Amino acid sequence: MAARDWAVKKAASKILGPDERLVASCMANLPGTLKREGYYAALQNVVGIRFVDVAADGGLPPKMNVAVTDRRLLLFEQSMLGRAKDLVAEIPIAQIAGARVTESGRAQVTVKVHNFVITFAGGTDLALESADKGGVTNLVGAINGRVRH
Repeated sequence: MAARDWAVKKAASKILGPDERLVASCMANLPGTLKREGYYAALQNVVGIRFVDVAADGGLPPKMNVAVTDRRLLLFEQSMLGRAKDLVAEIPIAQIAGARVTESGRAQVTVKVHNFVITFAGGTDLALESADKGGVTNLVGAINGRVRH
């Protein structure tokens, strides 16, 4: 587990299965111009996703911690301090086709925001952004190292 996984370590430890291990994680946000309800609606059609605790308005939280274990992708709501709180969704790694860093990005104040996409087996994309370039790189690599191409 990398040093940057501190934000999900406690929350993940409560839900990991026997012999399941955390591989990579990063803090992520839904892109500012897209509605989280739209993502939630699109992801409802992905086979194998189990939504655990969605926002009161029925959408994904705008700030999340995304983690990859050796078996699944986990989405946690992010606390004000950046730590993972409640599990929002879990997706078996078999339902993920891949992940990629996208070309677009932007500077927000003085922080560079890095965009990335997780593509599910049925073709649905979940676009996210993060200021943690190393975390995004690790997460994308961990996902792609575990999916069947």
